[in-house]
Amino acid sequence: MEGPLAHAARTRVERAFIDNLGDHARVARDRASGSRPERLSKRLLVDVSHAVEKAVMSSSVDEPTVVVSLFQRLAHFDRERAVYERMAEAGVTVVVGFVAGEGHAPPAGVEVVELDPTEPLGDEWTVVALGPRAGAFLVATDQHTYDPAERSVEPGRIFDGRWGFSRAQAATELARLRFALGNRIAPAVLRTVDDLLAATMPSGGDAAGSAGSPGEMWATTSLYHMIDRMRDAHAGTRELRDQLVDVHAATGARSTSGTDTDSGLPDATFLDRWSPRIGPGALQVGVALFDIAAFDDPALASPRAAYHAGHRVAAALTEPLGPVDVAVRMDARTFVVLVPGASAVHLGDLADRIGEGLALASEGHPGTPLTARVATTTTRGRALPIDDLRAALEHADPGGEPVDAGPSPTGVHITVAVNGGPVPAAEPGAEPVGEPDAKPVEEPVLAGRHVRLVDDPLVPDDEARVPRPSPLGSALARPPRPSASSSAPTFDGLRGYRG
Repeated sequence: MEGPLAHAARTRVERAFIDNLGDHARVARDRASGSRPERLSKRLLVDVSHAVEKAVMSSSVDEPTVVVSLFQRLAHFDRERAVYERMAEAGVTVVVGFVAGEGHAPPAGVEVVELDPTEPLGDEWTVVALGPRAGAFLVATDQHTYDPAERSVEPGRIFDGRWGFSRAQAATELARLRFALGNRIAPAVLRTVDDLLAATMPSGGDAAGSAGSPGEMWATTSLYHMIDRMRDAHAGTRELRDQLVDVHAATGARSTSGTDTDSGLPDATFLDRWSPRIGPGALQVGVALFDIAAFDDPALASPRAAYHAGHRVAAALTEPLGPVDVAVRMDARTFVVLVPGASAVHLGDLADRIGEGLALASEGHPGTPLTARVATTTTRGRALPIDDLRAALEHADPGGEPVDAGPSPTGVHITVAVNGGPVPAAEPGAEPVGEPDAKPVEEPVLAGRHVRLVDDPLVPDDEARVPRPSPLGSALARPPRPSASSSAPTFDGLRGYRG
């Protein structure tokens, strides 16, 4: 069983995934054909270039096989000089291009052409390989911009490009380079290129088939998928590093910020001292704002009652949190939970679990219901949208369904709900259902439910409930958790070697 906020976030993600499935075939074909330019990192260009070069040398060379590679700087070619010399020795016709102005010592058997720094080819990172039975291509254009998430400038360079293993598309790119380079290529090499193109390019009514044969398209699509997953893994590693930085920043902020005596939580000065990274590559942060009106109740006016209620709320807020997460008391009735790296699903689940804790906390002294209005969002924006979350709380409906507050003025998506209602007392004279000696089972009841995007799965009424140990020394009863109830966000990573 999952809570209302986690359910809403999960179904929103699932709906987006299903909506994207219809475009999957078109996107795969566009990628395989090279007709869909993508933003590429220098790190990815290095890996794809090496993949093409290794593919050419993976078996005996069928003649004629032509490889054309454009390097913006000689220094970048020097790292690959031995690879291209081996290609030439194996019988590959190799052409490499450099921007004019540097002394080029051509390797044995390699045709060298000079590029004008003002012509479009001077901004290209290109590797095109074509043989009688196979082909591959990588064509990327320097955008002269940088990924701010990278820790140094050179690996952060950004390109727009296309790549794949379609022989027909490789032939198209080779023909483009043949006419762009023109008489800068030696006549004997031009004849080899022209003969290969004549035998490869479609003629008459033959379809161009730029996406390649089914085998080529399968291979290219599979490689794109694996590369996407590896980039996600790299981004996840970077995310963990960023979270560790946030842990250290949070530790430093806690040591210098004030402490709320009634709850033991850091006070509002914590947010002023904790400075997570900013910019397009900033770490995503989950923010949940809880407004508990009971702290305005006269029953909590005494210092003893305020102390007990504050510490019970602090226990409910911090019990489900991880070591990176922080709960802060902003003022007498407002609390903020910060979850670096959280997805919307994970943040929704935490908010639901905090609501259950608030329901249990309502049972203790002084017996005041600690019902909370809660607004949640995930954001990479800085400063954190605390004011937007406060404003969104006005949309909460205590007597009805929780509300999707939509995007805020700063562009983040906010969900509001009411949770943490007290456990309802049994009606006078009510008899427990079941065995005559059975004792009534009291479970926390959430006061609100989010708008459902899909039907709830059927949950057996007698579903087993198991205790979940609490780091605070209590046991909070929870049902078995779904296997895929939450997932960590993911972020793109960039690096490379050439261009």
